Amino acid sequence: MKDIMLADTPVEQRAQILRDSCDEVVERSYLSKFSQEETNELRANLVEVQIKMKELTENFEVVKADFKGKMKPLQERIGKMLDDLRKGGEYINGECYKFIDQDEGRVGYYTPDGYLLEERPMKPEERQKTIQMAVRLTGTDN
Repeated sequence: MKDIMLADTPVEQRAQILRDSCDEVVERSYLSKFSQEETNELRANLVEVQIKMKELTENFEVVKADFKGKMKPLQERIGKMLDDLRKGGEYINGECYKFIDQDEGRVGYYTPDGYLLEERPMKPEERQKTIQMAVRLTGTDN
């Protein structure tokens, strides 16, 4: 079989002659090759699109960096809130009040709100009485 059938016939007439003289007309896919002019035009369009894409990508990176800068503090804040929720509260550095109970031999630490934070046995150096202990023992603190 020939590579090009009816090569001497003008392109416009070939399709009709081929249709009239074939055994069967069949629908199928095939590659229609570009001419040199079409290839050059397609390459020029490709270059234009690549330039536009590069500009948009650069703009996107700037916007992306801006949004990342805005999102980072929020993400850190979310992380802290999740940690606090997991722990059931947040850790605070502040004044706590130590009370020594000589009768029980125990020491308690209280928050400014009056909640007991920790209770433990007295250490030997805590057995010496303070002025506050003496006042509590007289009953004048209530």
